[in-house]
Amino acid sequence: MTMAGESGGPSAARMCIDFGTALSKVSVCIDPSLPLTQGVRPLAIGAVAGAEHPLLTPSVLFVDGGRLYFGPTAFAHAHNGVAADRDPLLSFKTVLGATNVHAALAAHIPPSIDPTGTLRERDALVLYLAYLDQLIVEAVHRSEHMPRGVASAPRRYTSPVWRAGGSVDTVFEAIFNEATAVSHKLGKLFLSSDGISIAQCKDALDKAAAAPGNARLETGVFEPHAAAATALAFTNEPTRFVLVFDMGAGTTDLAAFDFNERADPPSLTEITEARQCSALAGDEIDRILIDLMLRKRGAREASVEEAQFLRASRLNAREMKRELFSEGKCALREGWRTTSVHISDLLVDPAFRGFHHALGETIAASLAVVAARAHAARADVVDVVLAGGGAQLPFLADLVHAAAGPRMGGLPLRIEPLSPTSALYDGIDPYFNDVFPQLAMSIGGALVEILPPGR
Repeated sequence: MTMAGESGGPSAARMCIDFGTALSKVSVCIDPSLPLTQGVRPLAIGAVAGAEHPLLTPSVLFVDGGRLYFGPTAFAHAHNGVAADRDPLLSFKTVLGATNVHAALAAHIPPSIDPTGTLRERDALVLYLAYLDQLIVEAVHRSEHMPRGVASAPRRYTSPVWRAGGSVDTVFEAIFNEATAVSHKLGKLFLSSDGISIAQCKDALDKAAAAPGNARLETGVFEPHAAAATALAFTNEPTRFVLVFDMGAGTTDLAAFDFNERADPPSLTEITEARQCSALAGDEIDRILIDLMLRKRGAREASVEEAQFLRASRLNAREMKRELFSEGKCALREGWRTTSVHISDLLVDPAFRGFHHALGETIAASLAVVAARAHAARADVVDVVLAGGGAQLPFLADLVHAAAGPRMGGLPLRIEPLSPTSALYDGIDPYFNDVFPQLAMSIGGALVEILPPGR
């Protein structure tokens, strides 16, 4: 990973940004020659943003009263905007996987999100990346024993789209460069709870388009490749064949890898026939849960009250899902009514059963490819690594086992969420292990060696 002419220290550092559909994370590899406990650090951007978790911040933008708010502050304003028929912009990552990226970026943001009609999707992405840049600068400043200059280290971003050789899409390079200029112009205004006026944002956007900065963007990293790199870096028992099951909010990505530890350096080659990207992900479970709550509530389509309940349920869906799977029940109070759902309600729901079956078929298709390759190589075991925000869902391991069925031909599977084998981040986050699957892409993206074209 070290560039030609570099010899360790801050010049060897790499930073990877994972602005996920639900949560954003950033990790730094200070120096790839150092032990992991010294050389790799997730940045506490959540602590800077005032988020619930110090290492994660919600990917949210909200327009209110002619001002823009980001992260947790945006969420607070969005909750207050339920009665006013207002919505937040809840994701910035979907554009990365759009079929027509140029059209997606040029689209105007809906009036329910931006009633001023000022912003395009591209503007929102530039502004959000500028906000992340300010979080990064402040998080590095607050970090103990962080070498000087790390905040300006070359950057990478995780992508659901595979590009040979880890290349950078020129469209996104331009967006990152403009975001750097906007960050420099507006500075710590991004960290203010008072937000930033749209007029200031538009002025900064126009100036950045005319004179972009230099984000030092090095590469885009395929998300499952990043997760596989993390799994192999943090295991004491490296396995030759690894299937990464990465369930995020927007997509579930499956990718398999053949790890050759005898090579120098060890090589990680993707088994491309096993690669799949599916919309059967966290947001789909959220939609099923919301629909179930609406039916239990006896919703009426034209009711203003029910429209507000729907808006509130969308804002709270991810927390309700977490509560449902961890405690067996979730509830949402809107107005004078409280609507509850038990886990048994979800498990027998036809839509969820259909989701469960279709996801199992998707997993089975990838496992069949990996099993054939593993048998040919006389492998002893296949690892299935669960990554992303959905890694902790309790039904996933059983679903993988069921999908494997006779396809593995007696070859054992090891199925577990990504987990660090060392106390990588003691002192700031006692729950680091629980969020490690979500941090995996930013960590692996900072660690991974870039594959040459055609690999």
